[in-house]
Amino acid sequence: MEEAKVEKEMGWEDHLAAAIKSFRKEMKENGMGFFPEEFKAHQRAARREMLLAWRSLLDARIEKLENLDKEKAAQKATRIKVE
Repeated sequence: MEEAKVEKEMGWEDHLAAAIKSFRKEMKENGMGFFPEEFKAHQRAARREMLLAWRSLLDARIEKLENLDKEKAAQKATRIKVE
């Protein structure tokens, strides 16, 4: 006795998930050969620019912290004579 095979009707979410899964599999198999060299060059340049942006942000925050430390060091307690 053979069991009846019940097929689930696929909704758009299922189709999208299957397409994404297939795309990821193709990308793993083909690697970066899928993208032209010009794309890779632009991607590297964009990655470099993003890192430079983060560097400028970090440098600004470090400078701000250093200035706060200098201000605190400059503030000295002064004695006031009370009569």
